Amino acid sequence: MNRYAFALRMARQDALRVKGRTALVLCMIGLPIGVVVTLAVLRATTMAQDTKEGVPAPSGAELAVLAMIIAMVVLQVVLLAGPAFVVDVRRRRRELALVEASGGAGRHLRAVVLASGLLLGGIAAVAGAALGIASAAVTKQVAESDGGEPLGPFTVPWLMIAVTMLLGAGSGVLAALVPAWQAGRMDVVAALAGRREPPGRGRRGWPIAGGVLVLAGTVFSLVGVEVMREFGAAVGAAAIIIGLVLACPWIVGMSGRLARGLPLPLRLAVRDGARNRARTAPAIAAIIAAVAGVTALAIGGASDFRQERIEYQAQLPMGSALVRPQSQNAEAAGPAIMRDLPGVPVTTLRGLPWEGSSCYAEDTSQCRSVSFAAEDDGMAGFNLMDNVVGGAREARLLLGRDDPAVTAALDAGKIVLFGAAPKAGGKVDATITYWADDQQHTAGTVPDLPAVAAQGDPHVEAIVPPKVAERIAAKTGLRIETQAYGVDRADHRVTKAEQARLEKTMKAFGPYDDTVYVERGFTGSFGKITLVLGAAAAILALGGTLIATSLAAADARPDLATLQAVGARPRTGRLLTMGQAGVTAAIGCWLGIAGGLVPGLAVTRPLTEGVNQPGFPRHGTIVDIPWLLMLALAFGIPLVAAVFAGAVTGGRLPATGRMAT
Repeated sequence: MNRYAFALRMARQDALRVKGRTALVLCMIGLPIGVVVTLAVLRATTMAQDTKEGVPAPSGAELAVLAMIIAMVVLQVVLLAGPAFVVDVRRRRRELALVEASGGAGRHLRAVVLASGLLLGGIAAVAGAALGIASAAVTKQVAESDGGEPLGPFTVPWLMIAVTMLLGAGSGVLAALVPAWQAGRMDVVAALAGRREPPGRGRRGWPIAGGVLVLAGTVFSLVGVEVMREFGAAVGAAAIIIGLVLACPWIVGMSGRLARGLPLPLRLAVRDGARNRARTAPAIAAIIAAVAGVTALAIGGASDFRQERIEYQAQLPMGSALVRPQSQNAEAAGPAIMRDLPGVPVTTLRGLPWEGSSCYAEDTSQCRSVSFAAEDDGMAGFNLMDNVVGGAREARLLLGRDDPAVTAALDAGKIVLFGAAPKAGGKVDATITYWADDQQHTAGTVPDLPAVAAQGDPHVEAIVPPKVAERIAAKTGLRIETQAYGVDRADHRVTKAEQARLEKTMKAFGPYDDTVYVERGFTGSFGKITLVLGAAAAILALGGTLIATSLAAADARPDLATLQAVGARPRTGRLLTMGQAGVTAAIGCWLGIAGGLVPGLAVTRPLTEGVNQPGFPRHGTIVDIPWLLMLALAFGIPLVAAVFAGAVTGGRLPATGRMAT
């Protein structure tokens, strides 16, 4: 039997023997692979739909960001799984020492450890890919149920999934590289005697390289957004995270010099972590990478959300409602709406066709629209409808109040213009246009109609008195058609239950989901996203912390026995474990927040400096830091890690014998 078959056989036996550790490593590798595969399948599915509809393919920058995200996922897997394999090598020291004592060489020990990484990584990759495809199928089914918009034909990008599986298996091997190197250099006599080996010396060049990368990433985050927009901040964040990972062993070592004034359990925890950087640094680096990414995403997302809230423009007066069925079904939808709102006054909104209204004629010259040539004040935003035919009741519904000037003008047969002013003399021309051969053509004009300008923005271009509208229709051959139904807030405020009932009814009159709108103000919330980001950071941070703490607890048994021999109280062991967990999580979270702060602030510029809503004044860059999430990351996660570690640690110190050496 060659050494590779022998190594795989030992790896399989050990995986079956230590099922808890096996399940942990499989989850750490398989779950990220499953998430990546799910996103890849959903992206391929939507791209297939976009290709059908003629939507252009994603840009090179988007693909580069996707590749960088996958690379960071692999890095996170390696950093999380690496300490688990270190724990595994420490646990199997005697077994590996017996292999070498029986005639094996260092390469055989390295092969045994690498085989564990390959076996577990391969199984996790296959299971994660299967889980990801199944999750994507379920997500598609849920998203398209209940009349949701189709995502597209279910498409599985087998090449991308194969690459992801190879990366998953490779991440297991990469995570086992350092433990395999340590196993190949193991002192057989010390392992068989149960003695610990002294920690290895750190690499002097890594802190310098890490510092250079952190500095370069900071500069690139701030300057790169000028040219590369969000991609520049993403590259800068990746450089900062990798730099902190490289500098992490040095940072952990330096922390030991600051432990002099701490209480005994914390002092022991900090110095133990500094002395055993090989097991502490990877776990802290994994926490840094997770928290830095979450911090940058949280700041960028919170700032973008604040911009949405600032730029929000109400479509209707607060509390009013509007139902807009498909134009060909608008007349038939009226009785159904009134049945759903018994006793509620429903206003029928009729109008002249405008450029954005629906037209189903094959001959585009028959799709004519009306616009009123007037001087634009430059503050126009979006319009629900351009031309509304009506009087005082329709004006009150759209404005949310009784306006005596508007009512008087409509009663006098004058067109009321919003966001524009009539020509000198209070006149305006009604221009009839249509599109053909990608050009706009004028079909006619109704000149010198009486008009006035009004204050406010009811999101319509004009309210046309019925007699004037009939005059325009008679001269141009256009029809005055029902376009929507409104409920004035002064008459009734539509409840959420009534809105749901209307939405269900409107599905019979068209496939769209946005036919019913009730103005309730800005109702968006960043809370759910904050919870998801906080939960992701907490899971990754706690996972890395508990891995490092379990290894530290195994290594600290002789030290705890010494403490017991000199009279330490039973709770000292629990306090030491809590200190190790709290210190590991605190260092990782604090450095992660510092590492994600600059990219998060930098990305706010390309995200928020522009104005998304037409007609809204410029506001510059908007910055919003979710301080509650930052406080939870900085203090909540270390506290939870310490409490959890203390809860699962026994209170009695182990009675371990000390051998004279």
